[in-house]
Amino acid sequence: MNSADSAKIRGAIAAQRQLVQQYPDSAKVPDAMLNIASAQGELNENAAARRTLEELIAKYPASEAAGKAKQRLGVR
Repeated sequence: MNSADSAKIRGAIAAQRQLVQQYPDSAKVPDAMLNIASAQGELNENAAARRTLEELIAKYPASEAAGKAKQRLGVR
């Protein structure tokens, strides 16, 4: 991955984090967190991606995104 791709991914993470912070009660937050974890994975920030997925599951356990996060983590 070149630096331009990395910068785009980091920009996407920042945008998703802004949504999470500004609209914590939005129905879009679980999906935003899943997107953050995906982007972190693309940057090989695997520990950060795992923490994001775990936080998603803890905060929004009934969401569809939490189900996807569990699949990625290999938990039930």
